[in-house]
Amino acid sequence: MRRILATILFIITLPAFAMAQDTLKMSELEEEYREAKNDSVKLVLLLEVINSTELGDVDTAIYIAKKAADLALKLKDSISLAFAKQSLGVFYSVQSNHNEALRNDLEALNIYSKLGATTQQSDLLNAVGEDYLNLDLYNEAFNYYRQSLEKAQKQDDKLRIAITTYNMGRVLFAMGQLDRAREYIEESMEVSIASGDSAGIAYSKNDLARIDIEEGNYEKALTVLNEAYDVSIKFREDVLTPQIIANMAKAFEKNGQYRKALIHYDNALEIYEKQSNKNGIVEVFYGKGSVSQRMGDEIGAKAYFEKCQKMAEEIGDNGSLIRCYASMSELYESEKNLAKALEYYKKYKELEDSVFSEKKKEQFSQVQIQYETAKKDIEIQLLNQKERQQISELKNQEFIRNILVVILAFTAVLLFSLYKNNQRRKKVNDLLVIQQREIESKSKELSSLLEMKDKFFSIVSHDLRSPINALVGILDILDEGNMTQQELKEVSHALKLRLDNTRKLLDTLLDWAMMQMNEIKINLENIKLKGMVEDNFTFFREIGEKNIIFVNSVEADRIVKADKNMLDLIIRNLVSNSIKFTEDGGRVEISTEEGPKNMLIVMINDDGVGMAPEQMNKLFNTTELYTTRGTANEKGTGLGLKLCKEFVERMGGNIWVESEQGKGSTFKFTVSLA
Repeated sequence: MRRILATILFIITLPAFAMAQDTLKMSELEEEYREAKNDSVKLVLLLEVINSTELGDVDTAIYIAKKAADLALKLKDSISLAFAKQSLGVFYSVQSNHNEALRNDLEALNIYSKLGATTQQSDLLNAVGEDYLNLDLYNEAFNYYRQSLEKAQKQDDKLRIAITTYNMGRVLFAMGQLDRAREYIEESMEVSIASGDSAGIAYSKNDLARIDIEEGNYEKALTVLNEAYDVSIKFREDVLTPQIIANMAKAFEKNGQYRKALIHYDNALEIYEKQSNKNGIVEVFYGKGSVSQRMGDEIGAKAYFEKCQKMAEEIGDNGSLIRCYASMSELYESEKNLAKALEYYKKYKELEDSVFSEKKKEQFSQVQIQYETAKKDIEIQLLNQKERQQISELKNQEFIRNILVVILAFTAVLLFSLYKNNQRRKKVNDLLVIQQREIESKSKELSSLLEMKDKFFSIVSHDLRSPINALVGILDILDEGNMTQQELKEVSHALKLRLDNTRKLLDTLLDWAMMQMNEIKINLENIKLKGMVEDNFTFFREIGEKNIIFVNSVEADRIVKADKNMLDLIIRNLVSNSIKFTEDGGRVEISTEEGPKNMLIVMINDDGVGMAPEQMNKLFNTTELYTTRGTANEKGTGLGLKLCKEFVERMGGNIWVESEQGKGSTFKFTVSLA
């Protein structure tokens, strides 16, 4: 009991977790917690909060203690984990959740036992005894208090000896063994007097007086309570003082001195209200109701019992509720209001049965845990015995096993050698298979390239021979003098177009050849895209036979980072391709849009004949030449788009096409922004 009363005033809140006390210390802790950089600092702050002494909210205290336990477990800090579990035991006891209190106290006790912390073991044994006492498991409670006492006696810790002996007396008092209870509490008081433990003296006198009240020695009880009161006031035992006054009121009530009883209950109530101790207030309301009933003041008694009932319901104090219901039933029965009396009697019996059932469940649960623990201990002993037998058998077989080990080792070496040889052969075979597949793949690729080369050279020889033959024919006519000036002008223009196309073919051929030999070096520089597009459009306007409308929609401030020659060839080939498949009077437009990761998407759009999906799949195939005639029967080499793909990818971009038959095509490629 003294453990609970000593710790119920713990600080239970941290501002960062809400419901905070508006104090300077808590504000400082909140600020430090928010600024904490690691879990170790946070754990120290949480433990400081748990160890503080300001009254707060128990639910929040449990939340903080659980958080501290989780952090301690994460950091493998056993001492902090044990302290957090011990604190949870205290907080759950305050909430009357005795099963959880017992579970956490046992966990803390186990940790302290492993650490060899004798003082903490004594405290936890005492705490576990308290938990069992609250569960009405008196034998277990007495046993743990006895173990705590033995630890304290070994350390010659007078304070803990006094506390534990006092608690053993409380167990005997709860069991109705008043004489033995008095012996233990008097022994505790003697130790407290010898060690100067003023709190122990006051608590012991208070409980000795309770025994006197139970035995009917009211005058003696009042004398002892006055002595306890003087000690409590002198040493400022604020938690105990209103309890002593309330016990005085009970003694006066039992002795028939009702006025004095009421005065003392009022004094106790005043202190309880200042402390916000609702359990104490409930006790006082019930006491005043009982005194009023004895005095024949049925109206006053009813009012106090109703207050007791309301607050007991609010805090979940079932023990006080049971007493209130029973007293209200008696009160209404004395008034001949049998319906009300029966109503309260039913409430009294239902709650009493419920509490009794719940208590039995808790007791059964703890008995079951004890049974399981004992069962596991027996199983462990049996396993240890079996293990010893197995060790003995293994020793007897050791000689034979050693011989077998030697044989097995020799066999293993032999098998390993065979296995390694087999693996080596398998690896060589796998490498041969891989090389064969690579040779077959290269052979197929070489065949495709040779086929593409033959096709390419047939196209080149035809396209080069055509303008040369035309040039020779024109020179022969000029030599004979059979051509007028007008005819010469027209023929010269046609010849110029053919030679420009031939020059373009040679440029493409040169770029392709250099690319195949990896001779092209990328020289990145900042380029104004709009100017380059306009230069290409000007070139095509001058040589074009189709009346194509060229639209330059590139923003004036668009600057890209690329190889100038490569980018120029890409734009020229893509525009040339669009012109090829666009009807006379058609439209070719170049525009841009923002792409991902600092890239710019360049779009060459035409309103030409478009393409089918199977055609688009062949455009950028590097292993075969694919070309079709344009709208004016123009021919191509099939190299232009392949060069575009190669150059775009070498500059870190991508190229693709979007098209639909009859609706034109849009070639898109990405290039880095400057």
